[in-house]
Formats: sequence, C-alpha cells, structure tokens
Amino acid sequence: MVDEKAKRKRLNLDLTPDAYDLLQKLAEESGKNMADVLRTGLALYGIAQEESKKGRSLGVVEGEKVVKEIVTT
Repeated sequence: MVDEKAKRKRLNLDLTPDAYDLLQKLAEESGKNMADVLRTGLALYGIAQEESKKGRSLGVVEGEKVVKEIVTT
C-alpha cells in the first residue's frame, strides 16, 4: 500500500497581498488550513471547467434565481 502523503507534490506559490489576505480569511472562517482551501478551490474550478465544456455553467442559486455565475476561461 502506497502512502498517499508520499505521492503529494509540493508547490511554491506567489500571491498578491490581497489574494493572500483572502486565502487567510477563507481558511480562518472555514477552520481549514490554506492548503485545504486551495485544494477545494481547485476542485471547484475543475468542476466548473468540466461543465463549461458541456455547455453548462455553475452558479449560486437563491430560490429560483441565479445570483452569481461561475465562469471559467
């Protein structure tokens, strides 16, 4: 059995101060660490991109109304 942690890759990332502050805020509010927040964001971006290829979009829905659409490029 291969240790999952041993398979991980390390990444060095430069962020603007605003992006770093947002990442830190999201981590604090969610009770997760910054790496977990980035992994979740990456997973959500992957879903959005997959759906975009199918002509679909991801969005935030309130009742029956889309209040925010998530767009990938």
